[in-house]
Amino acid sequence: MNIILFGETGAGKSSIVNMLAGYNVARISSKAEGCTFKWDRYPVEISGKHYNIFDTAGLDEGEEGTMPAEDAVVQLYQLITNVEDGISLIVFVMRGPRIKEAAHRNWRLFYEIFCRQKVNGSIIITGLEQEEDMDDWWPENKGHFYSYGMRPFGAAGITATPGKLKGSRCIYQEEYDESTSKIKKMIREHAMPDPQRIDKIEWFTDVLWLGCVKVGRKSTDEVRRLVDRCGMSSE
Repeated sequence: MNIILFGETGAGKSSIVNMLAGYNVARISSKAEGCTFKWDRYPVEISGKHYNIFDTAGLDEGEEGTMPAEDAVVQLYQLITNVEDGISLIVFVMRGPRIKEAAHRNWRLFYEIFCRQKVNGSIIITGLEQEEDMDDWWPENKGHFYSYGMRPFGAAGITATPGKLKGSRCIYQEEYDESTSKIKKMIREHAMPDPQRIDKIEWFTDVLWLGCVKVGRKSTDEVRRLVDRCGMSSE
């Protein structure tokens, strides 16, 4: 089964790959810019089943990132429409506890428009290690997501770091282990047994005019360039 992780730079996608693998296989950057270019595939086993986890470039990186937002969108679109054997689950990874304005735009673009809601979509919220109870975050904040039409197949509030070593144990080790179990449970419950292949859409201009992609001024040349790069029809 193929599972695609997507989200903003620094949300913890690569860390989640390492949590699922049980050791560090994906490179993690502590800098402001992202370190994932294009995408990487990591085979993992969960409860005896084999999954391919795709770690993708961060969205909304802006000028400080290693990849312009436009490039990240194009590459993720190409992955979604070309992955072999179809997709069983897409997972939007966002960093909490604050909700960014870009969250609903990224979800809408990839779940509703690119995948056309044919593939189950889940949400993982990272950065909750200092919350009194990580499981309380989603019930307390889901109304905000629902107001934007974001109704995922499962949501998990987690920490993607065990924290600094203090004595013989990392300070967030208990929360980290709990988070790993929650991610695996979400995948077991919501990854579709019958993967869906996603066809290319014809009108990438629709995506632009819906305001889902921040590419600056929407000139004819910009639209044509994105259409060409994604292999879509502009007519």
